[in-house]
Amino acid sequence: MSKKRKYDESYVKYGFCCMKESDDVEKPQCFLCGKVLANASMKPAKLIEHLKSLHPENASKDLEFFTKKKAQFSKSGTLTKLGFGIPQKPLVEASFRVAYRIAKSKKLHTIGETLIKPCALEMVELVCGLEQRKKLVAIPLSNDVIQSRIVEISCI
Repeated sequence: MSKKRKYDESYVKYGFCCMKESDDVEKPQCFLCGKVLANASMKPAKLIEHLKSLHPENASKDLEFFTKKKAQFSKSGTLTKLGFGIPQKPLVEASFRVAYRIAKSKKLHTIGETLIKPCALEMVELVCGLEQRKKLVAIPLSNDVIQSRIVEISCI
């Protein structure tokens, strides 16, 4: 069995925060680019190497800069922590809320894109118009998205 390294708060000065996986394995995540490294990379030398090779313009910045960046990263939401950019926060939040309701009702995950989304689009188009309908089209409600949202909600 391999040794699992622990995150140290001093890693903030290298641009890294801690991301925990479902099996409680801590992994370093760069809050400058969102990249998640392996647990074995949780050594100051490897974190410095990442900082200097991928973010050389930030390598000489002070701790205050990194603390502010970490705070911004923490506020930015769930997908960013996983290394993905958030297209629009309200759309992601709507997706999570629908996923929660689907899980609570114990219905198939496909109901999001086969029933809920078409009904919501039709209602919004009739009541609010085509412009508002276009906003709802972008809400991710596919089977895979709903499943991953439910898993993420259950980990909280």
